[in-house]
Amino acid sequence: MGRRQGLWRRWVVACVVGAMVFSGPASTVFTTADQGSAAWARTQADEDESYLEDPFAEKQITVADPLQPINRAFFHFNDKLYFWVLKPLATVYKTFIPTGVRLCVRNAFENVLAPVRIANNVFQLKFQRSAVELARFALNSTLGAAGMFDPAEKEFGLKPYDEDFGQTLGHYGVGNGIFFMWPVFGPSTLRDTVGIAGDYLLDPLSYLPWKDYGMVEGTKAVNRTSLTIGQYEDFKASALDPYLSMRDAYVNYRHRQVQK
Repeated sequence: MGRRQGLWRRWVVACVVGAMVFSGPASTVFTTADQGSAAWARTQADEDESYLEDPFAEKQITVADPLQPINRAFFHFNDKLYFWVLKPLATVYKTFIPTGVRLCVRNAFENVLAPVRIANNVFQLKFQRSAVELARFALNSTLGAAGMFDPAEKEFGLKPYDEDFGQTLGHYGVGNGIFFMWPVFGPSTLRDTVGIAGDYLLDPLSYLPWKDYGMVEGTKAVNRTSLTIGQYEDFKASALDPYLSMRDAYVNYRHRQVQK
């Protein structure tokens, strides 16, 4: 029993470390409110990294980057955290947990973030979308076994409407401000950094005791990364300057999110 408890403690610590890396794109999560931003409770594993699509596919949006030397140092830091910590943890996790189970776990975590989406749709006066999100949460929390499945979309045709506080600020004309590459948390802008703080207050999990919150976020980080291993590596290998490519892809992705 003592040995099992010791192993469990090590796993908790590993998950907490994973949670620290989880929010940054260098860790293949690439979200802003979930930090933010939240990816949808779908079964396609590549949804979480959609902002690594070609940023030149549409008119290029630029952002002020006066802190680029510091941002590059933090990009390198996040990159090493991914390759040295999160990826190894996720690889071991992937070996023992079937894909179907990992998809269900991810969906359940995204379902818990429904208050973030519901509230931000209301903030933007998108009341119909907010009602759809509320219905999705009710259906998926019950018929979907606590959000592990998505009958709201599959059976009732209720597609998700992803909104976060950064998008809400953008909706009302708040610009990006300067670009940040936060250590651990990854790419952001001044506007989205404020948005992250706002969404944190709407996230039910943020009201857990710190110890429990760290364990939950760590599990979420390792689980999600296990579904996207290889995507960050491909992105980095194809970019002449990974930092600039990530910055531009992130800013253009967020612009598209605000405009939709």
